[in-house]
Amino acid sequence: MSAGHQISMPFAEGLVALLTALGLGGVLTAWVQRPSRRAVNATASKDEATGEAAVITAIASALTGTTASLREEIERMQDTLNEFRQRVAEAEAEVRAAVAREAEQARLVADLRRQLEISHTDVVRLRTERDTALAAATQKEGEVRQLKAVIDAHARATT
Repeated sequence: MSAGHQISMPFAEGLVALLTALGLGGVLTAWVQRPSRRAVNATASKDEATGEAAVITAIASALTGTTASLREEIERMQDTLNEFRQRVAEAEAEVRAAVAREAEQARLVADLRRQLEISHTDVVRLRTERDTALAAATQKEGEVRQLKAVIDAHARATT
């Protein structure tokens, strides 16, 4: 197109050409400014990675809290276990003391039984001696009565 031809163009054609150029320029500008698929995919991947990182961070934070809670629970259980061990040791000491007391009492009971057997034997012997002494006393009383009767008879005979 020559410069003269452009000047002779009617106004409407110039306006259409201008609008077309502006429209084509707008389309070209929009097309150039539009992000590429690669950029969109990269942004989406970045957003996804950021989301995954946030999830991983949240999980790590939760696991850290859980780990701390588990440590506290383990410490509490160890304290309880140590307390139980102490109680068991004390109970074992009490059992040993009770067994020793029981053995001492069994020895005392055995000694008392032996003493009871000795005492029973002594009672039986003393009863036998008493019965023998009573029998001897009864016999002596009889002899004394007989002697008294003889003395009385002799005293009557001499009087």
